[in-house]
Amino acid sequence: MVDSPPMTAAEAQARRASVQKRLAQVEEEIVRLRRELATLGVDQRLPGLYLTVEVAGTTALLPVEAVMEVVRLVAIEPLPAALPHVRGTMLYRGTPAVVVDLAAMLGVRREPDLDAHLVICGGARTVAVLVDRVRDLVESPVLVEGSVSGESTHAWDGTGLMAGLCRTPEGIRPLLRASAILAVPEGA
Repeated sequence: MVDSPPMTAAEAQARRASVQKRLAQVEEEIVRLRRELATLGVDQRLPGLYLTVEVAGTTALLPVEAVMEVVRLVAIEPLPAALPHVRGTMLYRGTPAVVVDLAAMLGVRREPDLDAHLVICGGARTVAVLVDRVRDLVESPVLVEGSVSGESTHAWDGTGLMAGLCRTPEGIRPLLRASAILAVPEGA
């Protein structure tokens, strides 16, 4: 067996961009399929587990398959000239991780409480998603069109992060697209 030469930084970045693009396409297809499923009848359950996260006074669901671990807030090293929603970097088990602040993606600027959580997500690279807290796990939530109260807008609507709405025992919650959260450009 012949060892292949190591990738250059440019090749690794191009490969990472390709994988992120394919992941985004797969998630877009999942969103389309979930919408189609919702039109086929009432009480269509989504398979799997979903983590409920609280951010800036609102809650949302994040697919567990994107989550590696949930940890308490740790020291974050700021990144100069980073995007507004990129808080900086941290070390996760010896690996650098970019910290993405979901509240900033909602347009809320605040300092997180000391009891905030970091949801560690794997992918092309490790991303730590900063949330106010992790609440619970929801199994097989029901996909719905709109909200029970007739509300048509949610805090998440304009972010491009929402894949749909789910009814849970605690009420209607947005379902977040993991690929949109994890798509942090290199050098952000």
